[in-house]
Amino acid sequence: MKNLVNLAEFNTAGGRLSIFINADREPIGVLIPLAGWANIAPAIANDCELYLLMSQLTFKPIFERTLKEQGELLVPVIEQVKSANLKKGLYNSYQDKHCTSKDLFIHEYQDRKELVRVNAITGQISIVKLLSK
Repeated sequence: MKNLVNLAEFNTAGGRLSIFINADREPIGVLIPLAGWANIAPAIANDCELYLLMSQLTFKPIFERTLKEQGELLVPVIEQVKSANLKKGLYNSYQDKHCTSKDLFIHEYQDRKELVRVNAITGQISIVKLLSK
């Protein structure tokens, strides 16, 4: 029968989206792999029944995620916060390859980047160098 799916094969075949058809070859359903839901979810209205069901089925508590999974989950949120900071005239502070000691940081503003030194005792900040944006 062509309208049967062997789930053992499905799991080993990369879990592709599958369409179920009846004896008259009419589509009657879709098998959505849970692993692929993250790619499909942005195109689905988040108040529809399918979205709510799939969100429940794919939900994994933060403490059960690996560090890599946690990082991937946080990247979009971090990018939104960084963008909002710049729009408000604030800066983002981080360390990168320019920071050769623990007291050096990058302060990224909307129009410039500065390499700064922060005195851990006094909190005083001094600009070491202007960096290209």
